[in-house]
Amino acid sequence: MDRTQYRLRYGVTTSALIALLAISMLMFITTVPQITEAQLPLPPGVPRGDVLVVENHYGTHSDPQNFNYLVPGRPGFGASGFSQVCAGFLWYINTTNSQLISWLAAAPPEYSDDFKTMRVYLRKGITWSDGVPFTADDVVHHIQMIMRTKGMQGNTIFARWVDRVYKEDDYTVVFELKEPNPRFHYFLTVIIYGAPYQAITPKHVWEKVDDPLKFKFYPPVCLGPYTLRSVDPGGNWFLWERNEEWWGTKLYGMKPAPKYVLFMHHGPEDKKALAMARHELDAIRTFLPENFEIVWKNNPYIGGWRKEPPFAWPFDPCVKGVAFNVLKEPFNIREVRLALRHAINFKEIYEAFRGPDGSLPTTSALPVVRTPVAEELYYKPLMDKLIQMGLDPETMWWKYDPQLAEQYMMQAGFKRGPDGKWQLPNGEKFVVRITAPSGFEMESQRIAFLVADQWRRFGVEVVVEPVEAGVFSSRWQRGEFEVGAFWPGCSMLADLTPHIQWWNSKYFDPQAPNVGWANYDFPKRPELNRIIDEMERLSPEDPRVVELARQALLIWAEETPWLGFFPTPFYTINDNYVWTNWPSYPDNYYMDPVYWWAQMLFIILQLKPTGNVETKEATQPGKPPVLPIEKPERPMEKPRETPTTPMPGAATVTVTVVRTVEKAVTETVVRTTAVTETVREVETVTDFTVAGAIGVVLLIVGLAVGYLIRGRRT
Repeated sequence: MDRTQYRLRYGVTTSALIALLAISMLMFITTVPQITEAQLPLPPGVPRGDVLVVENHYGTHSDPQNFNYLVPGRPGFGASGFSQVCAGFLWYINTTNSQLISWLAAAPPEYSDDFKTMRVYLRKGITWSDGVPFTADDVVHHIQMIMRTKGMQGNTIFARWVDRVYKEDDYTVVFELKEPNPRFHYFLTVIIYGAPYQAITPKHVWEKVDDPLKFKFYPPVCLGPYTLRSVDPGGNWFLWERNEEWWGTKLYGMKPAPKYVLFMHHGPEDKKALAMARHELDAIRTFLPENFEIVWKNNPYIGGWRKEPPFAWPFDPCVKGVAFNVLKEPFNIREVRLALRHAINFKEIYEAFRGPDGSLPTTSALPVVRTPVAEELYYKPLMDKLIQMGLDPETMWWKYDPQLAEQYMMQAGFKRGPDGKWQLPNGEKFVVRITAPSGFEMESQRIAFLVADQWRRFGVEVVVEPVEAGVFSSRWQRGEFEVGAFWPGCSMLADLTPHIQWWNSKYFDPQAPNVGWANYDFPKRPELNRIIDEMERLSPEDPRVVELARQALLIWAEETPWLGFFPTPFYTINDNYVWTNWPSYPDNYYMDPVYWWAQMLFIILQLKPTGNVETKEATQPGKPPVLPIEKPERPMEKPRETPTTPMPGAATVTVTVVRTVEKAVTETVVRTTAVTETVREVETVTDFTVAGAIGVVLLIVGLAVGYLIRGRRT
């Protein structure tokens, strides 16, 4: 099969193919009605205006009645809607400003001075969807169950850190830690997407289970504002119904407007584009550029990160690329990984993701998205050393150098055969097998085929195997792959400790080895473990955290366990035809457009019906989801609240780039991607109300201090 046939078959489209596809789609779209309710699996008599339709981004689920996400390799934590509308979490991070949101917890965690004890206060009056009160017993049972169940998500973490967890009273939980850890609460906080072990499980249900790893938790008992109404036996959709007895409504006046939320897989991306053009899909994780263009040209109601171009969200914290399983030969050989790194012409991959609306990827050679803060704290200070390692300052990625790649291969004992293809040291043909997603994460699939093309030019035989969600997730978690189109490098906070700590050997889980980096043995492994141990002991505000993170990043760059390119431009598009009040930058930026993350809850609670379609039980939203801090008056002896201020240097990059974002934008552009096409369109506006108030306060403080000093001198 020649290269043209290969591309046509596997979706690495040419301009002609994209144009032809667009024309055919446009002709088809004009022949269909704008609303076709028969296309949606709605209950009888339910009008479209009562239903919020969100993409099931993992596609077809092999076992749609299994809601036990504590089993490693289970896909769809957010694709089924469980994490957004059903699960209950103690805390969330507001992705727009990095602030901690206390949810089931009534306040931020309290630490002892030595950071070895953490107390959690719970809100009173919360109930599960079956009416049973939510108390400290649920939290304690959840943690203890995970700690005693080998192979369960979170087992390695909690067994490693928790010495004892117990309830002090019905609404107070105490964690006694084996070692100091000022960030222990991050294990129970939704930062990126949401981890399954962070969702608290109901004790009155799980305590009756003989084998927690075989329990399906169906139907799930929820703490969120919805309960499961029905699922598609074929695994393509999940329908959730509003819980009219939800504690959030009774206690705080919050109420989601949609009567139903449908998480649905419409099929391949072209069908999803068609569905959004016909207002049958309200929110999607992302499109490939050509499919986004179809929606853009045929739906005047769409919005994205902005209400106007560029639409793509540039802040996705996960650097997409390909990852090596460093526990499998020959990918455990550093020279092989470096050779494959320098055999890639990055410019071609970059151009494949240029958006028609001007959206561009943000090149991130390190496993940290190159935001303005990351640029100042990590990229610039390390630039000289990275260039020495092979970074190309023009592309900000690793240098395309086939000759250098050839040298690395030969150092590893590889040689070319008579046909010019690379052979293993034992004389066998070197074949790289890339596991890629199929039917979801299409940008990662595209990366897999583009990289395969590059490596073939270098003389490596490559096989790309696209697999469905269940197989993909299982292979990734269980390390059953050689190379994968994965995204193991995700970071959001300026303090990289919650991201880098997973590189430590003490967190390696043999049941879920993933890419194997935590258990990879190389000369600097003890040094990397020591760096991470020290980072974990330091306060997030300690400037040494940044320096240690730089050291860890350099070690990562030397070894290159995976090849990250960029966070692909995320066309997290929303349709304002049925529902409106979606978050948009800069005027209504209350949350990032993360519809597949647990933080989607805060968007659902603020959506409003437009009135463009018939409604029956849809309502206006209740009060905004801003819950008060309800901290008891008897704190532990010498309490220390967890710091919530930004890392050193964070505030210096933000103020002049933001217009207005709820008056709490100090950290919003801490994560803003340094994409010129985006940033230069942002208007610089100073909030003189806040600035003036701060100035007056500082003036008064200064006068008072001056007066005291003069008084002492006299």
